[in-house]
Amino acid sequence: EELQQNAKNIGDYMINEFLNLQKKHPWIGDIRGSGLFLGLEFIEPGNPGIPATQLTDKIRNELRERFILVGTDGPHDNVLKIKPPLCFTKENADFFIQQLDQILIKIIYPKISNHASQ
Repeated sequence: EELQQNAKNIGDYMINEFLNLQKKHPWIGDIRGSGLFLGLEFIEPGNPGIPATQLTDKIRNELRERFILVGTDGPHDNVLKIKPPLCFTKENADFFIQQLDQILIKIIYPKISNHASQ
């Protein structure tokens, strides 16, 4: 089933998509990992030394409400830990990234998300 190759391909794809999200959302700091074992660090914009622990917790909980299970990690619990199964597809990755983007907009830009839903 070439699951190792799939993990590499989809992981590389997700890292690239996370880099695109990072340009849109300055709260995304370091992007790390390999294969499908990935981490997204959340920081205070303009100050990478300050972890955004509460934001990371809110993101994790919002993802859970959408039936997407992730954890948090790091000394400040500000790294979203992503460990999907090896059979994770590009469509699964796109769904995850779309949901993450929507959650960031909802949490960080509440006026924008309220306006968009009207």
